[in-house]
Amino acid sequence: MSSQRVIIIPPARLLVGLFAGLCLAGAGLLMLPAATHNGISFVDALFTATSATCVTGLMTMDVGADFTMFGQLIILGLIQIGGLGIMTFSTFFLVLLGQPLSMRDSSLMAEKFDHSRAMAVRDVLKKVMTLTITLEVAGAIALFITWYPEMGASQAAFYSLFHAVSAFCNAGISLFPGSLSTHATSATVNAVVMILIMAGSLGFLTIVELYTLSTGGGGKRSRMSLNCKLILTVTLALTVISTLFIFAMERHGALAGMSDGEAAMASLFQAVTRTAGFTTVDIEQFSNASLFMYILLMLVGAAPGSVGGGVKVTTFGVLIALAAARLASGDRVHMFGKTIPEEVVSRAYTVVFFSAQFVVAFSMLLFITEAAGQEKFLAILFEAVSAFGTVGLSLGITATLSVYGKILVTLLMLIGRLGPLAVTMAVGGGKSKAEFQYAEESVMVG
Repeated sequence: MSSQRVIIIPPARLLVGLFAGLCLAGAGLLMLPAATHNGISFVDALFTATSATCVTGLMTMDVGADFTMFGQLIILGLIQIGGLGIMTFSTFFLVLLGQPLSMRDSSLMAEKFDHSRAMAVRDVLKKVMTLTITLEVAGAIALFITWYPEMGASQAAFYSLFHAVSAFCNAGISLFPGSLSTHATSATVNAVVMILIMAGSLGFLTIVELYTLSTGGGGKRSRMSLNCKLILTVTLALTVISTLFIFAMERHGALAGMSDGEAAMASLFQAVTRTAGFTTVDIEQFSNASLFMYILLMLVGAAPGSVGGGVKVTTFGVLIALAAARLASGDRVHMFGKTIPEEVVSRAYTVVFFSAQFVVAFSMLLFITEAAGQEKFLAILFEAVSAFGTVGLSLGITATLSVYGKILVTLLMLIGRLGPLAVTMAVGGGKSKAEFQYAEESVMVG
């Protein structure tokens, strides 16, 4: 009898392989003559494909001017697939075909959505896809109505769909030169894009839970989960604080030419787009204080299970609660009348530690490859954090990066999209080792 050896690929490695494969496939498609007007190098094609797949938005070329309609459609497809996740799409189509989910698929999807409630993955997928399509189509229709008079039907339809998908997926990739700066005073464009960005950054399960609670689908006794409360609280707090900070710091700077109402709207937009990368004003004109605040916000990122990157708002919230508990000489971390498990707290500062290591390491390498002087220090650090947080905001140095610099930023975008722990587990194999404990001995810290 002959026996076949079954090779089991760890979920983390499979996820890394799928995203890397999609980036390479996208780069190959973008190198086709029909995708660009004047050709594209492999490095730029890989950078563009990775930025779209990882919904980052950093670009070395002008998407609206350098790419043809075919190339723009490729980028749009990569944004949509990358935003929702390869496993989300593949599993969704299995559900449509009536195929049962394997244990590996269920495990991957549970990890992707990071939920603790007893909810069938099949039901989650259906709700996620329904809500995603509904929001993107609704956003595209609203933008179409606004842009139709100035563009005409065909161009307005494509531009509306592209920007609706890009906004919901928090990609921040625009077909307009200067992002959305020409629509800085349009209340409709600002409102639609902000709503889509916020919906995408809250996380799929948050949207599903809010929808279920609003429609009464969870029953009379159903309550908002701690995870949802934390996401909404931290997101709201960061949005309000950053809006007020930007308005105060830039009212007589980058926002000087606007009325108070327009400046307030621009401040709110730039606070919301901290996870996406769209801009309605030139952030290169922002003060160092505002840019440093952006670095911190981009590092925090969006909600877990969302299209955004960063260490996640829940991680930040848990660390704030941990600091508060330690200041109060408490041993346990409490939030909203609940106790956070120790393993969750441990994972929070592990994520922050690894994230900081990746940002520091890649920033140092970029300082070397770009031979940067002091005048570029902030711009390169900003670029590195933006790439890791899959945000896409830049101080204008992306197109001027060297070949090695572009490769480094490409890798950092991929790491940021997958998450530092997933990449570390993929490289290390994720095998558990036998646990044992050495004799304890104290050290002095602090």
